[in-house]
Amino acid sequence: MDSARTENRLAIWTCRVLLFGVLVLLALPVFIRGTGDWETVYLSAARNLRNGDDLLDLRNGYVYPPFGALVAVPFTFMPRSAGLVAWAALNSLAVMVVLVGAWRLSGGRSLPGRVGSTKADYAAFWLGGLAALGFMLDAAANWQTDLLIAAALIVGCLFLARGRSIAAGLMIGFAAAFKCTPLLFVPYLMWKRQFLAAAVVVFTAFGLNLLPDLAYPQADGQSRLVVWKVRFLTPLTEANRDPGVWASGVDYNHSVAGATLRWFGYERIEGNGRHISVPKAERPSTSDLKRLNFATTALLGLVALVALWRRPGDITPGPVFAVEVGIVLTLMLLLSPMSSKPHFAVLIVPQLALVRLACQTRDWWLLALTAVVAIAGPCTGNDIIGRTAYDFLVWHGLIVGMTVLLFVGCCRARYRAVRVETPVIISIAEPEVRRAA
Repeated sequence: MDSARTENRLAIWTCRVLLFGVLVLLALPVFIRGTGDWETVYLSAARNLRNGDDLLDLRNGYVYPPFGALVAVPFTFMPRSAGLVAWAALNSLAVMVVLVGAWRLSGGRSLPGRVGSTKADYAAFWLGGLAALGFMLDAAANWQTDLLIAAALIVGCLFLARGRSIAAGLMIGFAAAFKCTPLLFVPYLMWKRQFLAAAVVVFTAFGLNLLPDLAYPQADGQSRLVVWKVRFLTPLTEANRDPGVWASGVDYNHSVAGATLRWFGYERIEGNGRHISVPKAERPSTSDLKRLNFATTALLGLVALVALWRRPGDITPGPVFAVEVGIVLTLMLLLSPMSSKPHFAVLIVPQLALVRLACQTRDWWLLALTAVVAIAGPCTGNDIIGRTAYDFLVWHGLIVGMTVLLFVGCCRARYRAVRVETPVIISIAEPEVRRAA
């Protein structure tokens, strides 16, 4: 693909202005919104932790492993205004890491318009931004920690691409300590023969969640991690519990379990000027829903296994490695018991990788897929398309549909890339192939 031999100053400054505008938009909710999950959930749980109280009593809505509350403890010592500024700065840093890290991970090197940039850079910038911006804005608007988790995952994958297994495991384990779904990287790392990285992920995730008990022991001596497991994970196995039920409304769960429960177990009715979800009078049994969820999970796992089967030990920096990461990230979202909209900010990685591969290989099917995802991206914001259209589209699977499309695209791209003798790859750092020892 032809690359630019001279700088396009207009393109460079357009990208800079847009990126600056995104950072401002993502920082503003902290100052213009009265409060959010960081304050009402995490800081409240952190105060309970400091006092030795039960931080998982559901009064503050905290349903996560205990490490997240420990991370919030330093903010409880700050005045509210200083804490909000620190939180906004931390989120802005996380956004920059996500944007730059995903760009590098997918094979990008500099902004569109720079010398050496190609049409793939322009396509990735616009199609990637459109797909992911709505999810990032939602994470910022709700003061959630998902941008921090996304940043840790992307940095971990960058370390992995550079052969730094321990650092990769530490960063992915840090993300898994907040919310367990990044543990799905463990079987992927073992498949890639990165056994040290897989072990570090597990030890880091569990080790960090033991720290709250060391810093602030409970009066009864119980482990908060064990309490969290008993209260939130064990009930998922109960025979009379629907898959997709979590500590939030069914409208907000966009995993496979949440979507199937919403479609088959609930219906939308008009109420209080907007549509609300109510249980259906006639619906499939819980066991039927569980069988459907199991079959869907097995199908997704089989497709991923076929796509990743060849060359399991190779880690070649570039878009092909990025689509492998995209397979894991999309499965994280689809197979989780609960995936709310802020979780989907990580979709920027598979979207960027697929756009680059589509441009490099002139794969018009992939390009069309990423275009559809990019068009759907702005529809994930109710302020953009209106509440009525937003509720209708999200209810009927807009977000889960985008994720499934990217999953299928990543699986197809990875499978086709390893079938050819010389796959088209752009290196992000070192071009050589690393094999696990």
